[in-house]
Amino acid sequence: MKIKNDLISIKTGDKHYDFTNLILDVYLQAFANAQLNTENVNKIIYNKNLLYPLLKFDTPLKSFDKTSILVNEDFDAFSLDCSEMQEANNNRIITKYIYNIQNVYNFNNSNYPQSEPISNYYGRKITAIGFSVFGGKSSSIYSTVMAVLDTSNYNIYLQPNQDFNITRRDIITTDALFYSNDKSKVSGPLHLMPIFNKAVIEPNRIYDSTGMSAHIGTDASYGVIYSVGLSSYIDKEFIVGEDVEITQNGTELNIEGIENYLNNENPLYPSSNLYPSSTLYPIKANYKYIIIKYKVWQNILSGTYENPVYTMTDTGYFYHQAIPIDKFGKLDLKIKYERG
Repeated sequence: MKIKNDLISIKTGDKHYDFTNLILDVYLQAFANAQLNTENVNKIIYNKNLLYPLLKFDTPLKSFDKTSILVNEDFDAFSLDCSEMQEANNNRIITKYIYNIQNVYNFNNSNYPQSEPISNYYGRKITAIGFSVFGGKSSSIYSTVMAVLDTSNYNIYLQPNQDFNITRRDIITTDALFYSNDKSKVSGPLHLMPIFNKAVIEPNRIYDSTGMSAHIGTDASYGVIYSVGLSSYIDKEFIVGEDVEITQNGTELNIEGIENYLNNENPLYPSSNLYPSSTLYPIKANYKYIIIKYKVWQNILSGTYENPVYTMTDTGYFYHQAIPIDKFGKLDLKIKYERG
């Protein structure tokens, strides 16, 4: 999988600047983390949706590179003004964010960031812009910055009576072949979508006794690795956690111990009476694909209004990612998450 920041467009009044930003390793790691188990997928730390732009004013951001760990408070303020859209197909996902910034939350000495109008920053130079999955202070473990743009060498100032907005576009691609058991519900690889896929099962509503208030089930579904198989379809299936183990090494997932040998367990002749000789008959060849099966999970609401229960549930939907292989014998598979 490769993720490419295709565009960061900044507009202040009639001035327009186009950039691309640095995607940090922690963002690549978030893609790997999110697909490993159902306990992770609905936690915000594994979210990949870059809803929160962060602004640094006047002084340059401290030195950083792709391995840096930056937190929200390395910047001065963040915004909640974001709209988002996503297009997904078999092997490409395009995500677009529009941050039409009118108000910001200032990281001051209080326990909670304070809201103020962007007009309070008129005349201030923007030296860096960050992108986070969480708006808040680093007292939360979720406030790691996922991508950053250094604008300190550009004279980008906020000016009175001028709109200020930022557009971000990311493109995520994979070489793996895709198959879903229901394309109307699962149109592409869910585990690569920064914006969560819509719920594949209609979210439940549980009303109180008045019928006026209700708990609403989660309107999102998630793809989590279930098994690894061999062939153009899953002839041999290895269940994750039972037959094979997946380990994470930074921005890679490692699957060890899969064996791709000549398969003579099921000869291809139709009966014991139909084959050239007792020592000559066709057999199956080496497997040509590794098939990764993802089950689609959803947090289903049950219980009562007073005691709602959310249960991460296997929906029965699934999809496959097929990776061609040309090596035989014992295979160690690495799934890499890289910058485009």
